[in-house]
Amino acid sequence: MKDKKQTVRKAVILCAGKGTRMMPYTKSQPKEMLPVQTTPLLQIIIDQVIEAGIKEIFIVISDNKECIINHFNGMYPDIKISYGKQLKMEGTGPATMIAKDFINHEPFLLIFPDELMLEQNPYKVLIDDFNQHHVSVLSSYQIPLEVAYRYGIIIPKKGNDIKGIIEKPKDNPPSNLASLGTYVLVPEILDLIPEHNDGESEISIPNVINKLSQLRHIELTGKRFDLGNPLGLAQAMTYATLKAKPEFKTWLEDLLKEQK
Repeated sequence: MKDKKQTVRKAVILCAGKGTRMMPYTKSQPKEMLPVQTTPLLQIIIDQVIEAGIKEIFIVISDNKECIINHFNGMYPDIKISYGKQLKMEGTGPATMIAKDFINHEPFLLIFPDELMLEQNPYKVLIDDFNQHHVSVLSSYQIPLEVAYRYGIIIPKKGNDIKGIIEKPKDNPPSNLASLGTYVLVPEILDLIPEHNDGESEISIPNVINKLSQLRHIELTGKRFDLGNPLGLAQAMTYATLKAKPEFKTWLEDLLKEQK
């Protein structure tokens, strides 16, 4: 019998995507290695994951992303990092299944590394919630209702319990909470990922998550940046530089005056 009180020890990070919104940079470099200041996005995320208490990490890559392996080789001697390749771009569901043996019937943290959260460790927040309630939990973030059509939107139930996610609602969104690409999931979700896509172009994890009988969400409150697009990267770089180099503020203020 599976132990329903298992705590979260493992993380899966999906890095096989093409990064089309960040072309032409991503023709030769993975989007996950985009720099924020001088640190690659993926390194910042892994640092946060380790800070949250994770000791084992599985990274799903594609054929042209072996530089990720080279970058992290030997960087974290006390952390086990392993890799798997997604050879066919069939969606985040099949990508997650590549880590099935690694997950090995344990709850796990699942990360789409397009988002960066500063001033708060989103992974620790989710892990702490799961370790208390032992229910799959999604990260969420408040957004203006007028941009809800761009996101997967949380369908509320009661308190932190939710019914699921609706992808990019065209009108009448059920809430102003966007589902971010970070979850702690029970291992049973792997049994719900179909082996075939039944005509769909891709099998997405959010659609599979909706099949789970119990779901929660935790609203994050840190500084969020979408590094899947050029504006988000510029915002993250600006914010990080202001924190690291206070003299940058004077230069930025002078630049803004010139633009008026």
